[in-house]
Amino acid sequence: MRRETMAMLFCAMIFGSLYALATQRLAPVLRVAAAPELLVTLPRFAQVIMATGDRFLAANLLGFRVLIASTDRMQRADFVVQAQLQRDAAWLNPAHEDNYYIAASILPWNGEVAAAQYVLKRAMDARQFDWSPLFQYGFLFYHFRRDPAEGAKWLLAAADRATAVQDQWALQNVAAHWIEKGYETRVAANLVESMAQTAPSGNFRNYLHIRATRLGHLAHLRELSEEYHRVKGQKLKHLDELVTSGLLPSLPSDPLNFGFDVDPDGRPFLRSTSPEIRK
Repeated sequence: MRRETMAMLFCAMIFGSLYALATQRLAPVLRVAAAPELLVTLPRFAQVIMATGDRFLAANLLGFRVLIASTDRMQRADFVVQAQLQRDAAWLNPAHEDNYYIAASILPWNGEVAAAQYVLKRAMDARQFDWSPLFQYGFLFYHFRRDPAEGAKWLLAAADRATAVQDQWALQNVAAHWIEKGYETRVAANLVESMAQTAPSGNFRNYLHIRATRLGHLAHLRELSEEYHRVKGQKLKHLDELVTSGLLPSLPSDPLNFGFDVDPDGRPFLRSTSPEIRK
């Protein structure tokens, strides 16, 4: 018994000395202040052990830590810690709904886009009944990655998963807008027309046909503007010049009645408002 007591005292002296030495070495190091509730991240196995072996409980506890954090007083270091906490929660329980909602609404706006994508990717794989993670995932590509074509792909995947017709139409509608921005005009016209072909009969299908028609007209005008530049050696200034030059018999009509115009670089574009409103 005496030997065990001496051994314990010896170990305590050793650990105490190491702690004192570490404290002395770390004292001069500048540290960024972090919110107390987000100061520490533990290894995942330790979090599960602390949750009595229940990984779902561990994920919930992480969610509580994130929820009680006040983002208005958080600094950059705090969001780094929060990103890791939410990654851990997504690993422990990828179907955790609160976790992916919080990740999508907070992390990317504070420099943690990759962490938000990880959480959403785990959620979309685990929640096959839920189209929202795919929508949020696509939005990250559109807004933060500046890749509307990739974002539109995930919106269309979300539309396939949605069960309500209104949700399907809304997602496809936004995807059509992003396709227009992310693809070469002729390709975008073909993609939107393909969406129209697969859409159920009705007003929304007709709307997609109209958008595809507008894009088709725009693609043709842009192709002719490039030919005009090659032939005339100057940029297109007015669409009427395509007619007077003999490249086009007449200007196409816009089914939405907004019309087409030419930017300072001689590139035709779609108007978003009618000429009367613009005046």
